[in-house]
Amino acid sequence: MRHDRGMKKWRAFAGMPEQYIGLQEVINKQLEVPKPDLTEEQMQQINFTLIEALHTNKQVYRIYM
Repeated sequence: MRHDRGMKKWRAFAGMPEQYIGLQEVINKQLEVPKPDLTEEQMQQINFTLIEALHTNKQVYRIYM
């Protein structure tokens, strides 16, 4: 009588842990977003907005494009 093992997840390149760690580092590096270059005036405006939100207990949303 034959017993089926069922569906097993197969991960390519996961046979060697070092290789899997290296691939994960490459994927993480591709997902990084470069830090924006801000002028002094922009940094001051952000700082003022954060301080004001802290004192008034309001939420602040910052979108980087």
